[in-house]
Amino acid sequence: MACPRPGLIADGADLTRYRPGAVRDLTTLEWDGRLTGLSGGCSPGRNGRSIDVTLTPAFVVERGAGTEGRVVELPWFVAVVNAQDERILSRRSFLDRVNFARNETRVSVEGGAVTLNLPVSETRRANDYRILVSFELTEDELVQNRRRGPR
Repeated sequence: MACPRPGLIADGADLTRYRPGAVRDLTTLEWDGRLTGLSGGCSPGRNGRSIDVTLTPAFVVERGAGTEGRVVELPWFVAVVNAQDERILSRRSFLDRVNFARNETRVSVEGGAVTLNLPVSETRRANDYRILVSFELTEDELVQNRRRGPR
């Protein structure tokens, strides 16, 4: 069965959060996260008129000196776009929680599995879709990622 190929948005694969305030350094770093990959697959949907795409993101998260508590919330999204013109067909936001054990500063975790139902027909096939995954970034975070470049 054909399956749309998912991908990470390069500018959105990193998210670094600092405590609010003017100073942005190691003392105010709350956490640094990376989307490191996607796993999943496809299965036939209802009556052969759709396909169900299941995606599970993988994250690596490091706690910084400015972190309060042992729980970090990772905001991310999945967008389905038209492969021809890059028009966004749908977009869903998610929030995954990462729990750090006592004295743990770095974890590798999988996020929650997401299932997308995409219509298919004689005129719309699975490879007419692209699936893109990214962290939910503020404008400042996006600028920082573009300035820093991919890691």
